[in-house]
Amino acid sequence: MAFNKKARLRDNIEAIRIAFDLDGERRPASREERKILEAWCGFGGIKAVLSPADNPEDVQQWTKTDSELFPLITELYGLLRSGSENTTGYNRYVSSLKNSVLSAFYTPPKVVDTLAAALKGSGIEPVRLLDPSAGTGVFSRAFKQMAPGCETTQFEKDLLTGKILSHLVPDETVRIEGFENIEPRYNGYFDVAASNIPFGDVRVFDPAYSNAKDDAHRQASGTIHNYFLMKGVDCVREGGLVAFITSQGVLNSESNRPVREWLMEHCQPVSIIRFPNNLFSDYAGTEAGSDLIILQKKASGGVLSGRQQDFINCRKLSNGISVNNLFQSFDRVIHDNVKVGTDLYGKPAMEFTHSGGVSAIASELRGMLRDDLSRYLDIPYYRSHAQETPAQSQSQALVTKDIRPQLQPDVSRFPDDLDPFWQDIEDHWFPDEKEFWNKEEQTVEGVLPPKDYSSIKKEPTPEIQEKPVQPGIQVSLNFDLPGPVPPEKQSKEPANEAKTTETAYSINNQPLLSLYDLFGLSAEERRQVKPKNSGSRRRVEIHQPNAKQEWKSSKKEDDRAPLEWRERLMLETRKKREEAERLAKAGNDAETKTGLKPVYPIADTRKEEQPEKLKEKMEREERMKPVPFVLPEQGLPKHYKEGSLVTNNDNRIGYLSDINGFRPMFHPLELSAQQQKRASLYIEIRDTYHHLYLNEAETLQENPALRRMLNRLYDDFTERFGKLNDPKNLDLIKMDAGGREILSLERYRGGKAVKADIFGRPVAFNTREITHADNARDALAASLNKHGTVNLEYMASLRGGTEESLLEELKGRVYFNPLVGGYEVADKFIAGNVISKADEVQTFIDNHPGHEAAKESLTALQEAIPKPIDFDELDFNFGERWIPTGIYAAYASYLFETDVKVTYAASRDEFSLHNRSHNANITEKYGVRSENRLFDGIALMRHALHDTTPNITKTVIKDDKEVKVPDGQAIQLANSKIEEMRNGFSDWLREQSPEFKDRLSMLYNRTFNCFARPEYDGSHQAFPGLDLKALGIDDLYKSQKDAVWMLKTNGGGICDHEVGAGKTLVMCCGAMEMKRLGLVNKPMIIALKANVHEIAQTFCTAYPNAKVLYPGKEDFTPAKRASIFNEMKNNNWDAVILTHEQFGMIPQSPEIQRDILQRELDSVEENLEVLRNQGREVSNYMLKGCQKRQANLEARLKGIAHQIETRKDDAVDFRLMGIDHLFVDESHKFKNLTFNTRHDRVAGLGNSDGSQRALNMLFAVRTIQDRTGKDLGATFLSGTTISNSLTELYLLFKYLRPKELERQGINTFDAWAAIYARKTKDYEFSVTNQIVQKERFRYFIKVPELAAFYSEITDFRTAKDIGIDRPEKNEILHNIPPTPDQQEFIQKLMVFAKTGDATILGREPLTESEDKARMLIATDYARKMSLDMRLIDPQKYDDHIDNKASHAAAVIAGYYNTYTAQKGTQFVFSDLGTYKPDSWNPYSEIKNKLITHYGIPASEIRFIQEAGTEKSRKAMIKDMNEGKIRVLFGSTEMLGTGVNAQKRCVAVHHLDAPWRPSDLEQRDGRAIRRGNEAARLHAGNKVDVVIYAVEKSLDAYKFGLLHNKQLFINQLKNNNMGSRTIDEGSMDEKSGMNFSEYVAILSGNTELLEKSRLEKKITALESERRAFMQGKSSTRFKLAEIMKSVETNRGFIVRISRDVEAFNARVQASPDGTRLNPVRLDGFAATDPVSVGKRLNEIADKARTHGLSEPIGSLYGFTLLVKSETTVKDGFDLVQNRFFVKGEGEILYNYNHGHLAADPKLAAANFLNALDTMPALLEKYKANNEKLMKDIPTLKAVVESPWKKEDELKALKAEMKIMERKIEASLKPIEQSIGIMAGVPKGETKFVPMQDNQKNINAFLEERVSILPPSNGVPEKKGFKI
Repeated sequence: MAFNKKARLRDNIEAIRIAFDLDGERRPASREERKILEAWCGFGGIKAVLSPADNPEDVQQWTKTDSELFPLITELYGLLRSGSENTTGYNRYVSSLKNSVLSAFYTPPKVVDTLAAALKGSGIEPVRLLDPSAGTGVFSRAFKQMAPGCETTQFEKDLLTGKILSHLVPDETVRIEGFENIEPRYNGYFDVAASNIPFGDVRVFDPAYSNAKDDAHRQASGTIHNYFLMKGVDCVREGGLVAFITSQGVLNSESNRPVREWLMEHCQPVSIIRFPNNLFSDYAGTEAGSDLIILQKKASGGVLSGRQQDFINCRKLSNGISVNNLFQSFDRVIHDNVKVGTDLYGKPAMEFTHSGGVSAIASELRGMLRDDLSRYLDIPYYRSHAQETPAQSQSQALVTKDIRPQLQPDVSRFPDDLDPFWQDIEDHWFPDEKEFWNKEEQTVEGVLPPKDYSSIKKEPTPEIQEKPVQPGIQVSLNFDLPGPVPPEKQSKEPANEAKTTETAYSINNQPLLSLYDLFGLSAEERRQVKPKNSGSRRRVEIHQPNAKQEWKSSKKEDDRAPLEWRERLMLETRKKREEAERLAKAGNDAETKTGLKPVYPIADTRKEEQPEKLKEKMEREERMKPVPFVLPEQGLPKHYKEGSLVTNNDNRIGYLSDINGFRPMFHPLELSAQQQKRASLYIEIRDTYHHLYLNEAETLQENPALRRMLNRLYDDFTERFGKLNDPKNLDLIKMDAGGREILSLERYRGGKAVKADIFGRPVAFNTREITHADNARDALAASLNKHGTVNLEYMASLRGGTEESLLEELKGRVYFNPLVGGYEVADKFIAGNVISKADEVQTFIDNHPGHEAAKESLTALQEAIPKPIDFDELDFNFGERWIPTGIYAAYASYLFETDVKVTYAASRDEFSLHNRSHNANITEKYGVRSENRLFDGIALMRHALHDTTPNITKTVIKDDKEVKVPDGQAIQLANSKIEEMRNGFSDWLREQSPEFKDRLSMLYNRTFNCFARPEYDGSHQAFPGLDLKALGIDDLYKSQKDAVWMLKTNGGGICDHEVGAGKTLVMCCGAMEMKRLGLVNKPMIIALKANVHEIAQTFCTAYPNAKVLYPGKEDFTPAKRASIFNEMKNNNWDAVILTHEQFGMIPQSPEIQRDILQRELDSVEENLEVLRNQGREVSNYMLKGCQKRQANLEARLKGIAHQIETRKDDAVDFRLMGIDHLFVDESHKFKNLTFNTRHDRVAGLGNSDGSQRALNMLFAVRTIQDRTGKDLGATFLSGTTISNSLTELYLLFKYLRPKELERQGINTFDAWAAIYARKTKDYEFSVTNQIVQKERFRYFIKVPELAAFYSEITDFRTAKDIGIDRPEKNEILHNIPPTPDQQEFIQKLMVFAKTGDATILGREPLTESEDKARMLIATDYARKMSLDMRLIDPQKYDDHIDNKASHAAAVIAGYYNTYTAQKGTQFVFSDLGTYKPDSWNPYSEIKNKLITHYGIPASEIRFIQEAGTEKSRKAMIKDMNEGKIRVLFGSTEMLGTGVNAQKRCVAVHHLDAPWRPSDLEQRDGRAIRRGNEAARLHAGNKVDVVIYAVEKSLDAYKFGLLHNKQLFINQLKNNNMGSRTIDEGSMDEKSGMNFSEYVAILSGNTELLEKSRLEKKITALESERRAFMQGKSSTRFKLAEIMKSVETNRGFIVRISRDVEAFNARVQASPDGTRLNPVRLDGFAATDPVSVGKRLNEIADKARTHGLSEPIGSLYGFTLLVKSETTVKDGFDLVQNRFFVKGEGEILYNYNHGHLAADPKLAAANFLNALDTMPALLEKYKANNEKLMKDIPTLKAVVESPWKKEDELKALKAEMKIMERKIEASLKPIEQSIGIMAGVPKGETKFVPMQDNQKNINAFLEERVSILPPSNGVPEKKGFKI
């Protein structure tokens, strides 16, 4: 039975109609209606529902094969619209319907019936059945037939399918929602779960899974098939079965191994059967591999069986395909044919098929199931855990054992002296607690550990009391279980009250209640307060002792399970009290009896003690007890913290706790007399210091008395106890919570401690603050420094004049800003969008005509407006969102010569086009015909506006099967027409009137060319509180001051400074200044882990009195994290400093996350709707990708909604912390931000899904921006803000300038790219001679405006700009000739790149997916080949004297020997072949050569990968700076950042080229930075950067691309573009190079490179010409058809006109004007209408003409005819007679399709009515001809038009011939390449092992390579002699 789309669609429509009727009438379905409902099959495989069907003309966009479905689809949408309550309901139905197209494939009922019957035959008759993906309920129907009393619960997410199902099974539970919404109370509830479950990497939201600790549950929450499997196991009870049909990937994929392991830990595999791929062909029209997995829930006994191991493990077949071990022999695969094919994702897979159809498949399945169930199903286990039937559960109440322990009461738990507060609570909550302990003791196994309550006596075990327990209640003492634990079996559906119970708890456990339980502590809070040593809880058995048996003593406590923290607390408190009571009682008894010093027995039999000693001990304990701290009259000093050392009223030393509580507590310390004096004097110093600082900070006046006291106390301390930082004092001072700050009172210079500045002068305020200004400029500087604004009143007090005189003097430096109602400096006012500001000032002036200051401001703004860009200089992209749609509509109407309307939906970022009529321009000139449909000009213009490519396919035969593949030639022709439209737009614009051009250019300038960036001058800033002396500098760099001033002015921005430019101080000073001026309240600095300590240290050194929170690694443990977050929230910090990783741990505001993700989801849904509306123009890949992203975002949103609903009031997130500015160091680490785009196949865009790290940053920045209502809110600092491509700029702007982007009409990446980027499309022939298209964003336009937009918020400085004393870079390209092996391999690579034959490289043939990435593979091979042939095959290839390792070793040794005296060091970088201790790698090879050939000690050559810890890494860097390590190898990632080992570096070596310019910059930055003393003193302040490039390899090409990219990036950052366009190149790490350039570069001939580029252009043009000629031929054929139709129509017009004239001449009328109907029938005399009509009906019944037209009479000279037409229906011939009228033109006219009416009069009038149709028919032919004639000129023009690029092709071919002659003339036999081996006779080039010829080689290389140091420090020519 073939899959009939039309029939299935009709069945679906009727089923929906019945369902809507049943809903409206609220009645059950009849038997006939049930049959219609059961025919529902969903829309899986019916992709036509995605095509547009809103208007009748939409059918023109449909394929020929699908066009017959158009009426049905229209009917379907009409039905959904009429059945929906409103538009929202309709949209939900349509969305659900469209989502099901790629996923709704239903299982053949015969297969399910076989499964159910097999289970019943084995004794499985479920009482409760779960179907989590029900579809039409085929599983539940099958099982209910076998077990009629079965209670079913079915989930179906699809709205329409769920509606159908609910009517099919009205008495059963049908939930129209996702399976993830099932309540936890259903865990362990069902006997069997059976379904055909969904498959895909779609995220599912289930808190129990996403928050689980184990990998399996977390992975399952991200893959829907794994989730269904594991959740299904959770939902069945012990012994129950899970029988799921799912994709083969579950068992085959290695990534699913953790899930399979979890399944085998909890289940036994019963039956695993693989279905053939064509199982679903008849029912769903698709082929997909699937497996039947039947598992029985039964935990493994520890060791897994061999069958379980096979279930877990996979193996690789010889063809590389992964197959599960259970299918080793394919005997459990139903099939009769097998071959290698592909899976759903195009990856190689075994493809099984069965030719017998569903019946034969079901028959084989029956046999396999019978065998498996008899062998592996444990029926006794299933029955032993069976549940009661519903009937039983109603008549019998379930009882369970009372699980509360019955113990003897412990009097010690109820002390008489209990605090009244707690006593009240005890009495209220536990009025009968003592009686509670008299109740029965629990005997449940595995609940409580045998704890040591020494005073509790064990009683005999009483009988177990039975009482009903509510099902579903799940409680546990175990708060750290890794995953869900199912509850015990239940007898009826779980109660709703238990819905919120966590699934991790077991019903077998009951907690011990304590007072802590009364206050609602959550599990997380309990974990946080649990002592570290408490360990994890375990379930152990409660001992049941005899009545006289006592609990064991405490000495064996360690042998038992650890106690829960509350139990431990109670136990330890009670034991201490008991011990004290026993000791006191023993002492009293002994004294009474003897009067002597008694002996006190101790329980642990330790030595005896005297009573006086015990008394002393007790007195000491009493003395050391914490007591309330007596607060001073003025309150607790501000600097006192938790843990501060203090002196109490008794002059005792102790520390404070609970300072934020009701009353601080004083904890005495036991100190010696000397320690007491030291601590007391320290406390005086500390308190005096803080008193002095705060007093001067508040009064802004010096306090000499306090300063003298501080000096005296400090001098006294140092005289008696030494310096504060002396080791003997550190323990005491660090004991104090604020001790580290006091240690900063000493500063060390030359190893000698000196007093900090506060001992000599105030540091809390600027002592140099001027009180008088000589001029207005000084007054302005003072105002900006103190207030951050232009404070005229303050300035006048300094200057002594009036405000008016100040303004007059400051003319041109300050301007009135009406928006803020005051004056601003020019730096701030004349900046940003000056055009917008000018408009706002103009509006103010209009309302205040006499305001002169505002007029001056307006003039200044107008002068600052950038020079307008003339129209002729502008670059336009077709589809830029800022251009009005009316302009696009006018262009489209001009192009197509008909009215076209263009609309743009900003929310969806989508253009729509609507045309009133079609013509040849639309269908032919700008249309492309594919194999089965027309892509007309309207459709292609939509693609042109979006800059996308249509998905045009064709059918080819592959493996005897028809498959759809891209039609490369049609795609190329479509792209050429799209390109013609896009290019033609600019030409059309230039043909418009001058007025039009002026208006458009003005609109552009106002939108983009409107930014003015001032030269920020921060020299006036004094930075109060900044301790320059402590930093060891005289002043900040001017660049640092300017950057801080920019941040203060703008409220954030980008600090784009090169490495070593001092970004750390910019952050520190920026944060403090913005805090001081009130611009921010609580700034946060986040940095790399390697740098954060240095930043924190610098901050505290620069501002010693700043309040800084810098939590260490140990402070961010899960237990301490909450307290740290509260610290951030509850304190007014000057700065919070975190690492990137710590920042990622901060919970982001759920509300912000929800809003951002909802916007992302809206965008995805809008893109999805756009894709669906394009119908067949969209590939399954694009559609499914969007649907997957939609599902994942929906799951994340559900998670956030759950987080908001369940959030505790005290939960602290980023929004609540009050952070209002972020300083993000190394911000490029967050560049991988999520974005939506339709350009999913374009190279170089990166991962649009982004990273969680970047998304967290976006959440945080948006939180701040939402609070301030402005852009920025953060400062990004990095030397590589743009690391690879200008597309990264969009993400920077998305972070920092969302409002400005919105003003420019940019809501998406696609909108940004439409303005600033241009795609390139390269075409090449594949191996099968197919055209392959490659796209990438290569060109960027409007670059000056883009640069201005960037620079407005950016301070960009190079080291040269700043004047940093750092070495210059001396780049040296070291060319290396290829070795013979490389020469040979280069030829192989060229063949491989051309043919795809991987065997020539010695590897397995390419798979289909690998062949698509062939050039990436080829590029990777070329990189490895260039570095060392042994990276390709270490066994096949050997060492060579001319390989890169030999050259590098020689050069490195040369530098080593040259700079031996200075211990010069070198960095060696390579990202390929990094160090691995157990395998060959270039690092080790070069090191070996340096050791064995050049005698360099091994200890001086190290690999950064050897530093496994941060400590060892720092030690390695230290040794490098000291010259102990002379050569350090590493990759960009590990050695390129966070390594400050430049002190002695003289050279950097690049063995390979990285992918990004920023990587190269980071590498060089290790040596080219400040502090390189060796380069400055001994190498002319230069560092050699040696680039090793093998000739005929990609090395030099890659380095050239990197340099070009970096050049463009630097020009953009400098806002100094020499061009309006940038070309970034065409090579990246994800796609490699294009074929032609690759081959040319490998050939080593630059002329061949040029030739390859010419060949590529010629190939593409010739292909385009062929496509053009084919299109032209098609148009020529259509023109001939039209001309033929015109002629035919003309003939009809002539003949019909003749008949019309004859009829008009002959027609007769009665006196009243009625026309007569004189019908004459042959052989029939009567002429009255009734008789004639009856006779005609007799003829209609009896005539049989056998298909011929026979005359039966006449009317007005026209012949009357009858014709018998025979059709077959239900096996019988059905004859119908039709009647016609024939005139002189031999044309047959009819009325009512030739059928007669039953009424005689009407039947007789049939022929007269037929003649009346002649005028309308005549007009129809005339109108048709008129329409056809309109298209003829256009078609003739297309047919006669030449190909526009013919001249270009001829010129290229001529250039090619010249190039070929030039190449031929230059070709010579390949000779020995010049290199290190030059001069060696060819006969001696045979390679000999290094070890045997070491002396000769050393001598030889020393002659060939030498490093010359500069003479007298002047580097005339530094480098190599070769």
